Amino acid sequence: MKKISILLSVLLLAGCAKTPGNIQNNSRSEKKEANPIQEIQYIPVGELKDDTKKALSYDYSNFTFANDLDVSLPDEYLQCSFKQTESFEENYQDIFSRFFNTDTLSKESIVKETGPDGMVSYSFTDESQKIYGCVGDNGFICFVKPRAFDDMFVGGNRIKIYHVDRNEDLTDSYALEGENVSIQQAAEYAQKWLDENYADVCPEFEIKVKTIIARKNNDGIYSYQIFAEELYKGALLDSLAQVTETIDGDTKVKYSTHSILMQMFKKDEISSLTNGTGTVIPNEDHFIENIVSLTSAMGHLEATFTDFAVPMEISDINLKYTLSPDYDYVDNHQAPYAAGIDYDSRLVWEFAFDVSEDELQPEWGDVQKYIYIDAENGELEYEFDTGALIK
Repeated sequence: MKKISILLSVLLLAGCAKTPGNIQNNSRSEKKEANPIQEIQYIPVGELKDDTKKALSYDYSNFTFANDLDVSLPDEYLQCSFKQTESFEENYQDIFSRFFNTDTLSKESIVKETGPDGMVSYSFTDESQKIYGCVGDNGFICFVKPRAFDDMFVGGNRIKIYHVDRNEDLTDSYALEGENVSIQQAAEYAQKWLDENYADVCPEFEIKVKTIIARKNNDGIYSYQIFAEELYKGALLDSLAQVTETIDGDTKVKYSTHSILMQMFKKDEISSLTNGTGTVIPNEDHFIENIVSLTSAMGHLEATFTDFAVPMEISDINLKYTLSPDYDYVDNHQAPYAAGIDYDSRLVWEFAFDVSEDELQPEWGDVQKYIYIDAENGELEYEFDTGALIK
């Protein structure tokens, strides 16, 4: 990851559904003037809605905006820290019963164990019935039903990526077990399923379906890979930047991610789910009164990134929380998602850039390059290396 520190005196998901605070870029064909601002500036948060409209109204030489780009503003402007959930494994009976019926569970041998990463969990694996379930102490949940067992969390080669959180056409349909199911139908069912079966696992957060990838495996079976993001009071938890750094020869996770991955192989059925790194609990630190204006952030990017061969198209602009785990990565070899660990967090402006599907390997998912600007201190970080992003 590249990093530029900006002196304050001198002076990076995606997206959520539309709200009254969202700002939309609709005037791409109009003649625009250049953004005159090049240094980071701060404004009261109450002025941010108007400022965002102004930022999108300017013309930029090094950046363009995707059609109908939405900028989602949070309900409240907060600096927070987060803590990994603890002792969640004791909820295993309730969690398993949401995904499997009583008769199925009664036949399974559920075991409690401590994994190599230190996670305490209850789990079962039944290869004959092709089902799997696991609930961990850190809020980790994973279940797999028969249709997904042999294609667990992949589903074959990518056909097309659909961004549910944007104004895209979701009418395309694919045959799931012989029945045509549109992307829109899959998105609506997945959202309803999450609201009814998962939302109370992390009640402090709003869960939103973000992306659906249509896939087809070597046997000609179609499936949907569905990604959902978490929002705290309207601001996203980082689901993009899984970044490591090396300190004195040891590898440390600098930024972690939190999101939900599901699969659909049949209409109106979630065939698998994992929340990957478990769940976290927010701890509010302080309200942000003055914030980096989007107009100055965009002007600073325009002045900083001047060597693109062609302008970079910004796909998403959001305010989001980064997640930096505080864990014993040296002596204890603790996992960066271990139960009870704390996360430092910053509210940042995220500027995301879609990687063209032509540049992606068939098995890869949705990959985005990004720029982050800290919303309180103006610090800038970015990653444009596609190879680093898919590790």
